[in-house]
Amino acid sequence: MRPIGSSTPSASAVPEPGSRTTVWGTVIGLAVLVIIFVVALLQAANANTWLGWVLAGIALGWLLLATWVVLMVRRAARFGRRQVEEAREQLRGRAPAPARSGAPDSMRDEKLSHSFQIVLVQSKVIRQELAALPTGGVDREAVDRALETIDITAGNGMSMLRDEPLSGPVVD
Repeated sequence: MRPIGSSTPSASAVPEPGSRTTVWGTVIGLAVLVIIFVVALLQAANANTWLGWVLAGIALGWLLLATWVVLMVRRAARFGRRQVEEAREQLRGRAPAPARSGAPDSMRDEKLSHSFQIVLVQSKVIRQELAALPTGGVDREAVDRALETIDITAGNGMSMLRDEPLSGPVVD
């Protein structure tokens, strides 16, 4: 068993032994269909009957259908292989293959930054409202510590989104 995040290549990078058999089977199958089509075409040309040409058309149809199926299966296999590799990279804790665009990350960062800004504004509103209240039943020191922690956390979150160094006192 390999540890997560290992840089050794995975076992799937080596082609499976059965894949070579599959490729040869596909090549042989398509070659047989090509031979059938050529024989049907030659027979139709020699006999010059409509039945011969219909049989040649049917053989051509089967050849085209088989070619289309092979191409679609190859495309689906490539897509599946790419999905498996991306999933493995995510499980290893690494970033997936380069994304098609950076828009989702920037949108997420914008939303997070906006949320942190809202937290900071609401903290300021709470401070203003607490300043207007009488200090009779309120443990003002605990409320001030809580608000300071909220401010520091939101500020650190915003600076992380901007790749700035963290700031503020360390609270145990």
